[in-house]
Formats: sequence, C-alpha cells, structure tokens
Amino acid sequence: MPKSKKQIDAEVARRGLVSIMNDTKWRELQKAVRAELAFAPPYQLKVILNPHPEPGQFDTDVDHLGDWSDECLSPFYEIEWIRIRPRSLRRRGRLVAAEVRSVESEFLAILYRYDIPYRRDESSIWIFGYASSTGVLKKGSEPDGAANGSQPIRSE
Repeated sequence: MPKSKKQIDAEVARRGLVSIMNDTKWRELQKAVRAELAFAPPYQLKVILNPHPEPGQFDTDVDHLGDWSDECLSPFYEIEWIRIRPRSLRRRGRLVAAEVRSVESEFLAILYRYDIPYRRDESSIWIFGYASSTGVLKKGSEPDGAANGSQPIRSE
C-alpha cells in the first residue's frame, strides 16, 4: 500500500469517516461528465490530507471550466468531497451581462443513472468520497427531498 494511502486510511479512521464512493463510481462519473455534458462543470475539491479545499473561494458562478482529467482527480481515494457548480458564465463583452450556461439537469441525470449519492444546496451539488454520516445524502436514483437542502458536512 502506498505511503499516502496509509496516511489517508489513518486520517479517515482518526476522524471516524466512512467511505461513500469507490473507484468504479468515480470513474463512471468522470467518464460521463467528459463524454456527455456540453461543458465540464467547475468544481471545488477537498482531499483528506489537506484542510483547505481548492479553489478556496467558490461561492459564485465562474467563467472557467472544470478539469475532469485523471491528473486533477486521481487518485480517487484521496477525495473527501467535490462541490460542483453545474453552471458556467460565458462573457459576452464588458458592457453586456455574462450568459449563464447550465448542465444541471444533465449532471443530475448522470448521478441518477449511476446511483451516485449526493447532496444539493441552492447553488451546488456535493459528492462525498468520505463522510461522517450518510444521513444527509441521497442516492442518485431517489427524488430530491428535504435532506438535500442542508449545508455541507463539516470537514476537519
């Protein structure tokens, strides 16, 4: 087992986290996003051994796309959570408001198809690699409910 995997396993155990996703689910999600969506949605990534997500600020829609390549997401076992904003701003000039493009319904269809647990808030979709509780998550095949309006699970 690689040293980083041992460190991650130790941190997961120390924090009492449980695994939510596996490599197969991550790979299905990654492949579908790259092949099926009109654009790769931007995301914020939190890995187990780093206390700070990247990018640090992710509270508004952005005009860049997400990099869903292996170079940015692998190894999957390091991912604590990924926060996706399934929208992107397309700038049309300095005097014209940016156009908001959305792939939210298509992204949710992917989660449904692969039965990937997630949580939604008003602007983002959260997918957890690990969590302290699964109570606030819903399976991709379940209809949206009250559990998806909650705030993200706090990470240490």
